[in-house]
Amino acid sequence: MKFLFWIVVPPIALVVVWFSVINPQMVDVDLFVYTVPLPLFAIALIGVFVGFIWGGLIAWLQAGKARQRARNYARQVETERRETAIVRERLRKLERAEKQATISLPPANAA
Repeated sequence: MKFLFWIVVPPIALVVVWFSVINPQMVDVDLFVYTVPLPLFAIALIGVFVGFIWGGLIAWLQAGKARQRARNYARQVETERRETAIVRERLRKLERAEKQATISLPPANAA
């Protein structure tokens, strides 16, 4: 995973720096009431950042179903483990009771 990170991130960083260097022109951004002068690269990077955050939020919300399923499965597994422990304890008690029970067997020649 680290290998993939180092293959993907540096070229993207270089493109961002290159884009920022070649687009330093100031652009007026009209925000209904105010007009704010910003460099062109800042507007583009803000747009990319907002898109990144928005996409991450959407992915996190959609993964909620999978997280809920995982929690339900974990609860189910824990319930099954408890039930298994109860059944094993009952089995041990029955086996101990069986060993302690004395049942006299009929003689082997009594047929």
